[in-house]
Amino acid sequence: RQKCCYSRKGEKSMKRFATALVLLALTLTMSIGAQFIFSKKTGELITDLKSLLAAVDAGEGEEQALDKAESEWRDSKKILHILLVHRSMDEIEININSLREYLDSGDDEALRQACTEALKQLENLRDAGKITIENVLKIEQNGVDKTLQIL
Repeated sequence: RQKCCYSRKGEKSMKRFATALVLLALTLTMSIGAQFIFSKKTGELITDLKSLLAAVDAGEGEEQALDKAESEWRDSKKILHILLVHRSMDEIEININSLREYLDSGDDEALRQACTEALKQLENLRDAGKITIENVLKIEQNGVDKTLQIL
């Protein structure tokens, strides 16, 4: 009879272990999926903003390039709001929303500056979101880098 009790305890332990493995696999899958979506969306936005800068430099096609960037931003921000800190999104949105105003007023220098700032913000977010050992171990408290040091 005691063998039976040990056997059941072993079965419960195995079920718990299997459940933990399944949850770990699900978490990893969701994280990798979120990383893929995040990289894709930021990459598309970066490409569109670079196209806008090129159009401004060329002196033609700015309207179409901005329309495309704004459309991509509207589509992307739905998912990016889930994946990013809202403060980061707000900063990017301020720059992207100002692009139309600068284009309409003909202020190419302000348009370049806002576009370049949005590009920098997106590139920084993209780089910070990459799954690297440095990013995984990075800890920041009150603006102070407290990255875990490994041997």
